[in-house]
Amino acid sequence: MRFGGPHPQDRYHEQMSFDVREFRNAMGCFATGITVVTSRSASDEPLGVTVNSFSSVSLDPPLILFSLAHVGGHCQEFLASGYFAVNILTPDQRPLSDRFSMPRDNRFEGIAHDIGENGSPVFQDSLAVFECETFAVHEAGDHAVFICRVTKVHLGEEENALLFHRGQYHKL
Repeated sequence: MRFGGPHPQDRYHEQMSFDVREFRNAMGCFATGITVVTSRSASDEPLGVTVNSFSSVSLDPPLILFSLAHVGGHCQEFLASGYFAVNILTPDQRPLSDRFSMPRDNRFEGIAHDIGENGSPVFQDSLAVFECETFAVHEAGDHAVFICRVTKVHLGEEENALLFHRGQYHKL
């Protein structure tokens, strides 16, 4: 028991009639697009992580959201930066999804990219790119939910999106 009583998350676990794996499998039934969210560290090194928890929030002002796990994925560095580019991937960019979803040193080595207006890496030939800045951050379980104000939009020429469904890649 913690000071002030049990932690609210303890109550949620007691009320669950399913395990985490079952929850993850059920969530996998919802097809999502794949993005790589990029930024820069305090030492001006490029950062990037594969994210499929991405959504539009508002048209006025233009807001989007993505979430990052607190463990791994550079969450603290993204929180400190405040500037991002959300690169929506095409089927031809699947290697980027794989590369930025795995822990490794220097994820950007040998990867062609431009630098956006806000300093974040932007991948050429992406379906679309949203350059943005932090609007709000909310703690949600083991993730931080970033709500970001979009400052620039790049639309690519490709028409097919890279999708993820039931643990497999697909294309639209």
